[in-house]
Amino acid sequence: MRFQLEWQQFERADNQWDPLPIDRIVDEFGAEDVNILLVVAKAPDWALDSTGEQFLADYAQFTELMAFVSQRYAGKVQAWEIWNEQNLAHEVNGNVRVADYFELLKAGFAGVRQGDPEALVVFGGLTPNGVNDSSIAIDDLEYLNQIYQYQQGEVALYFDVMGMHVSSTHNPPDTMWPDNPSDEEGYNDDESFYFRRTEQLWEVMLVNGDSGKPVWITEFGWTTANQAAGYEYGVNNTEDEVAEYLVRSFEIARTEWSFVTGMFVWTLNWTTLAPPDDEKYPWSAVNDDWSPRPAYEALRDMPKD
Repeated sequence: MRFQLEWQQFERADNQWDPLPIDRIVDEFGAEDVNILLVVAKAPDWALDSTGEQFLADYAQFTELMAFVSQRYAGKVQAWEIWNEQNLAHEVNGNVRVADYFELLKAGFAGVRQGDPEALVVFGGLTPNGVNDSSIAIDDLEYLNQIYQYQQGEVALYFDVMGMHVSSTHNPPDTMWPDNPSDEEGYNDDESFYFRRTEQLWEVMLVNGDSGKPVWITEFGWTTANQAAGYEYGVNNTEDEVAEYLVRSFEIARTEWSFVTGMFVWTLNWTTLAPPDDEKYPWSAVNDDWSPRPAYEALRDMPKD
């Protein structure tokens, strides 16, 4: 399972830790023998660079955080994803720069190796967006190309697994623009709207000589009817279609993508945490009373070997 550790909640001031909420979650799932991927994100204000010239004022503080948490949860958390969708400006203090993430990843990798050398370090999943304005977002494919080119590809030294996020809007997982486009009306005329965007991101890894690392798709899924602005396309996805698409996605990875060794459906239970008008609500595999939706039942029943 994958969930998020918010740095701003975990370390409210420099060296002032509040680990008990994460302790409880890790212990509960560890007791059930569930492997855990923890994504660390949401920098606290005290750690940010006030000049705006870089993301963090001192990247050594992130090394300290990652050393602390990886040592605390050694043997309980199997993998650490360094940040979440760092190609969005609001995730990195208002300006997207690959140099900032390079330093963050390098610092985080050092911390994990100090605290738990057996744990895996996962490159933070990028979000598909089609934008190239650093004050808003950078296209995921462009960002990945840039960071592999930065410092002569040194970034490959600082992670064990490539994390990817793929957004499929209302398009079935077998379709891809432009050769096999979806016939759904709306978001279907760009590669970033498709599950098979994964193949293009993998190609960047191949071109940069990084084919030895596995890929984990750390977020993917389909929303049904969605009240949030920008997600109107969700009305095109029935509950049964979402169930079918999720199962087919796993089948594609098992039979066509040997490089993908982990997949995390987004999400299990945001319905129980968010109001119905929150964009995250309709992505869940369960209803707000925890009863299963067709997606949950299909994932439960699909072949696992």
